Amino acid sequence: MRALGYYRSEDGGASLETLEEAFREYCDLNFHQPVKTFGDVPDGDSSERPAYDRMSAYIRESGSEFLIVVPDARHLGLDLESVARAVVELEATGSKVTCDDDDFPDPLQNAFQTLGVKGVSRTRSDRIKEAMRERALKGKGLGRPPYGYRNGARGGLEVVKDEAPVVELMFRLYTGEKIGLRLIAQDLNGRGIKTRRGGQWNVVTIRDILKNPVYTGTYTRFGFRVPRSHEAIIDGKVFRTAQDETESRRPVGRVVNSEPFVLSGLAYCASCGNTMMGVTRRQTWKRKDGRRSQGVYRYYQCQSRNNLSVCDYHTWRAAKLEGAVLSQLPPLLTASATALASNSASLREERHTRVQNAERRFVKAMRRTASGQGSIQKLGWHLTQLDRAREVAQDASPPADVDTVLAGWESLTIADRQRFLKDRIERIVVKDDSVEVVVRR
Repeated sequence: MRALGYYRSEDGGASLETLEEAFREYCDLNFHQPVKTFGDVPDGDSSERPAYDRMSAYIRESGSEFLIVVPDARHLGLDLESVARAVVELEATGSKVTCDDDDFPDPLQNAFQTLGVKGVSRTRSDRIKEAMRERALKGKGLGRPPYGYRNGARGGLEVVKDEAPVVELMFRLYTGEKIGLRLIAQDLNGRGIKTRRGGQWNVVTIRDILKNPVYTGTYTRFGFRVPRSHEAIIDGKVFRTAQDETESRRPVGRVVNSEPFVLSGLAYCASCGNTMMGVTRRQTWKRKDGRRSQGVYRYYQCQSRNNLSVCDYHTWRAAKLEGAVLSQLPPLLTASATALASNSASLREERHTRVQNAERRFVKAMRRTASGQGSIQKLGWHLTQLDRAREVAQDASPPADVDTVLAGWESLTIADRQRFLKDRIERIVVKDDSVEVVVRR
């Protein structure tokens, strides 16, 4: 693959020449084509990165996709957030970022290791990691065993007789009956089969099981693969069929990077109490005259139904639900306006709390993405939400007049609409035929 090298040469660290040589050696060992290198030399406390900016411009102008190689995550930023922003920005161009680190090539995983985590000794972590590697080489289980197995007395994985048939059922439904992940979750939950923790099955848990080679008897950890290290639950041929099936399936009708939903985080399903998530779909159909037409549809759907298949099909078209909410606001907000205006300190505290919550959600999302359970696009979404929360918290202006805002609603940005609603609405309870708006007092 065509590769670009990027690095920062700090005082006392390796020179740009040394880092460039390491990049070319990396490309030689991994059969990549080195195209160009970019090196920054920080000037004191300056956050400017002219070489990084030139690299970003080079990628955009070339219209090509590259493998971007950095020595480690610290060359992308000095904290988790700056590393995440760099990775999101670069991978949005279609390029891939990797670290020249055999243990942690993934830049997000590498960030947690090289930047450290508060309260964790890096030296102690290195000793633990080395001991874990030795166990991995012997095929001995590390941490919580995957569903279907337990850690045996000798340290290896042993089959759990009550759980193994459930794993086999998942693979059979997926590869044999061509059933999707949500329908598999619905089937398992409908049979009353519980997860190891006694909860409901969801698409993420099932997806992780279907792609885990541990079920073929192969133990994988720290880059080591130990085949036939324990008893297999799934035949290797069935497992490969599942991977081919996953590769062949593409999200149909899903619109990537769609416009945010105004009521996100405010709307709740009246039946189960879970949040209503925004979904955007694209549908294509053929007209009688043979021409093809296409439409994009946005709606809110119960998250329990979408991810767990345990709630009924409660859904509202986005425009209809948002219109129903807006129609209730004038009398409700007029009654609460006096309380909001006289309680500006409480409002500021509420906005500050939202920033803290957004920061926690970002770190959680970064951990999930680093572990392979989340996407770079979703991580970017969390960064956007964090930016919006900070922007709102810094705005010390008093609450805007309700009638004025609603009169110019269509001219407002999505961020301004969300800010207006979250400052005034506690929650929106969504029923099949009505909507209840609970305002802040």
